[in-house]
Amino acid sequence: MEGSTAEERFRKDSRDLAEIGCQVRAQLPPVTVRLPAELIGRARAAWFRDEDEELPDEDFEDWLMRLLAGELALIGLAAGDLTESEGGEVVIRLDARQVSHALFAAGLWEDRPWRAEP
Repeated sequence: MEGSTAEERFRKDSRDLAEIGCQVRAQLPPVTVRLPAELIGRARAAWFRDEDEELPDEDFEDWLMRLLAGELALIGLAAGDLTESEGGEVVIRLDARQVSHALFAAGLWEDRPWRAEP
């Protein structure tokens, strides 16, 4: 890759990481987790919410936040009609993609300046 720009190298590196992710994902079974029923309720509300508002042009951060919001909604869909279990928690099965997106979002909100609540 001699002569390539840093941006090109980063893009290729990110694609290589994605290939590793595909290999890992294929080997991981769904994970059963216990989550607060209130949090699952918010995920389900995200699934049922209609987003009729026309969005302005997105920069990368806007796109990323929308992507992660969509992943929350998909967890709400996966929760189906689960009801609260003992202790105010819900048991749900998440696939590797859902787990990785949730962990990625956790890292972003722990490490980035947009951490403050809107």
